[in-house]
Amino acid sequence: MSNVSHTSNGSADAAPVFGPGWLDRLTWTLLLTDGELNHYRVRFADGREGQWRVVRAGRRAGESITRRLAHEFSLAGRLSPNWALQPLALLSSDDGPLLVLSDPGGHPLHELDDQPFTLERFLHLATGAAGALAQVHAHGLLHRDIKPCHLLEGDDGVVRLSGFGVSVEAHPGGHVSVGDTICGTLAYMAPEQARRVERHADQRSDLYSLGMTFYEWLAGHLPFEAQDPVGWVYSHVARQPPALNLARGDIPPALAQLVHTLIAKNPDERYQTATSLLADLRSCQCQWQHLYDIPNPPLSQPQAPNAAYRQALMAQAESRDALLASRTSIAIPGGQDTLDLSSIMRTAQALSEETDQDRLIEILMSTTMMHAGAQRGLLMLVKNDAPLVCALGYADDEDLRVELTDEVPSVRLMPVSILYRVMRTRHRLIFDDVSVDPYFGDDAYLKDHLVRSVLCLPMLKQRQVIGVLYLENSLMPGVFTARGTSVLELLATQAAVSLETARLHHELMEENARRLDIETALHTARAKLAQVSQVTVMGELAASIAHEINQPLASMVSNAAASLRWLNRDVPRVDEALSGLRDIVQDGKRAGDIVNALQSLARQGAQQRRRLLINDVIRHVVALTLAEVEQQRVLMTTHLTRSPLQVNGSSVQLQQVVLNLILNALDAMSPGDQVLRRLSITSEAVGSEYLVVSVEDTGPGVDPEHLDKVFNAFFTTKDKGMGMGLAICRTIIHAHGGRLYAMPARYGGATFVFTLPAVV
Repeated sequence: MSNVSHTSNGSADAAPVFGPGWLDRLTWTLLLTDGELNHYRVRFADGREGQWRVVRAGRRAGESITRRLAHEFSLAGRLSPNWALQPLALLSSDDGPLLVLSDPGGHPLHELDDQPFTLERFLHLATGAAGALAQVHAHGLLHRDIKPCHLLEGDDGVVRLSGFGVSVEAHPGGHVSVGDTICGTLAYMAPEQARRVERHADQRSDLYSLGMTFYEWLAGHLPFEAQDPVGWVYSHVARQPPALNLARGDIPPALAQLVHTLIAKNPDERYQTATSLLADLRSCQCQWQHLYDIPNPPLSQPQAPNAAYRQALMAQAESRDALLASRTSIAIPGGQDTLDLSSIMRTAQALSEETDQDRLIEILMSTTMMHAGAQRGLLMLVKNDAPLVCALGYADDEDLRVELTDEVPSVRLMPVSILYRVMRTRHRLIFDDVSVDPYFGDDAYLKDHLVRSVLCLPMLKQRQVIGVLYLENSLMPGVFTARGTSVLELLATQAAVSLETARLHHELMEENARRLDIETALHTARAKLAQVSQVTVMGELAASIAHEINQPLASMVSNAAASLRWLNRDVPRVDEALSGLRDIVQDGKRAGDIVNALQSLARQGAQQRRRLLINDVIRHVVALTLAEVEQQRVLMTTHLTRSPLQVNGSSVQLQQVVLNLILNALDAMSPGDQVLRRLSITSEAVGSEYLVVSVEDTGPGVDPEHLDKVFNAFFTTKDKGMGMGLAICRTIIHAHGGRLYAMPARYGGATFVFTLPAVV
């Protein structure tokens, strides 16, 4: 083996170390493989002191790999062994070029046995990594390939950086101007470094890559995975990383906020310098060492975005090869043009292989959105000079979803002012940040939705608008570029044609099915209508009487038994017995009133109503249920309004509603539950128009999928429930001109709220 040495320091005693025959006297230990580069630790075979790190290119390595090693060696004078692996020599051999680096021992910080790291270890490594990166930037370099395998913790505990083969000089204006080649590692690459947005890469791009590294160290995995370069670029542009507390629950919110700030899509919302990041990490480390917590958020971070991070798990890669490729340093010549070609070829392949029309539309729409970097998209076809939304695409936490629909564009779906401007002028509109646009920024949709980048593209056929494609991204500005619009026009036109074909095919199939079923369905519906109507009415009446009269009857039995005990004493307590008999009379009248009210309600007749205070209704029911509440060891509190506003209603029916809500709350709070059981009843006045009453418990709450069903007749989640109580309550409240709602409570449990109009 022949070799030639090129030392960086030029000292007299350093040159012989790497002279002829030096490679033959070494033992080699493979540390890692990064694409076409293998990283070794080498020592003298005879046991003499001295060890080095050697980066060795494979036999089939291309010219670009040789240039990377030569470029890293050329930086030897600017890289200090205090914070980097310093190049010592560049050697040539029969097997290809070799770069010799200083080696402080230790191992690269990837695929270690103790990942995810403990918070104490993470803070030590993160502080060291931020310090090393701050030195890189201070020396005027942009690293462009920050990832765990390029970070090394030496035997001395110091974290150092390596992998400077694709680094460039930082531009005096703060950014770097490089060719159209995409360089770096896809899994950690900032959106602007991928040249997907109208932003130049700068030192904040390194901070994004460092943030992705921090996320992986804490969570044990990256926030998302992808199968190809287009998917990775889309993930960095349009996917929101899941919150770190989904991966583990011991991360202090302040530390999670620091990491999520580093990986903000918009560079202006990240840390602006590695120095400010280092200061905040040192503050976090100090708080953790003294308090075992990080209660105070760092002070140097920019304002966090308003949108909450979606709660979802990352999508796992299906292929081990794809997983490894995403973590390998690559260069994509042609940059975005290469990715555009990939999108076009993917679409062409889908058109030629897919036979199912609905699936074809999904592929076309998702390809369009992925190419553009859109989080959400609408495809509209123009029929009779009016647009109709035919497909809605959106990015969820795992994939792009496309739904076929048939809706008129409205402020609920999109900024209609942009849509009709595009249809009128037949020219596309591109907004780097539509939220600050002086004309369209006041659109009703944009006031209710945080949207940054917007593209609205007309699809023309013989200069007539046949469709419109609307795309948006709420995470960062400048996502949609004029350069990529030509590809989008092609993809969008294909999507529109395929969508129209699929819709016509679907309508023909449905028409035949409807003709066969329509007569049978009508005959069956007529036969069942009378039966269902009769059963529903009779069931409601019977269930209502059984459900609502049970309470006064139970009270009558209890008072009668108590009165007998007072009279059977050696010295009868006639006064107490008389009091019980009076209660029996009142409960008997109440039972009769309930029956009359239910009969009147079933007949939909006029109710006997009067002006009354809602607080009197509540107090009466609270008094009736106080014994049962105390028996079940429930803390019941009332917060009643002082407003003199009255309602016009039936006191018996309104008491029935409040009583049912209280009893349901008591049933929901299991007596075996050791957590504090609390029942809160409140009344409030809303101006001079409405009175609002709420009953809140601390039970298990109502399953979200049942919130829309709890008021349906015969629907119940109780083992012995009849499913009529809440249905009757809603009927009563609606008859009084109010509304009854169910919603989750603030601290767990359920809240039932009803409103009643006030009378002047």
